[in-house]
Amino acid sequence: MTDDEFPSDDERQESPYEVGYGKPPRHSQFKPGNKQGKGRPRGSRNISTYVKDALGAKVPARINGKVQKLTKMELSLHQLANKASSGDLKAIDKATALFERHCPPENNGPIPEEETAYDLDTIKHYLLMQGDFGDE
Repeated sequence: MTDDEFPSDDERQESPYEVGYGKPPRHSQFKPGNKQGKGRPRGSRNISTYVKDALGAKVPARINGKVQKLTKMELSLHQLANKASSGDLKAIDKATALFERHCPPENNGPIPEEETAYDLDTIKHYLLMQGDFGDE
């Protein structure tokens, strides 16, 4: 037997790679200067960067007689609020949804004792009915 018949140590350690249609040999897959195997270039823009730039651009606007620089998103929210306050039902629906989603409810302090006492009595009654609560 000659040395050509046995695979070398390097060939045995690599997993078998089937060369065929769409599967070129590994040593010639990506040559220097080949743009196909590099992925998305660093710093390239996608749709989210375009949206951020478009809606984040500041424009002058007159609000209450004063000229202010606001972003286009802020202006669109002002217009939505104005339409909702004038009675536009679609604007009211959208403004309400935005408010409920992005404005957390205010914490008005501790719960009154009457409500907590009623809740505790209800829980005790339920546990008594289930037989899981001893008489105290």
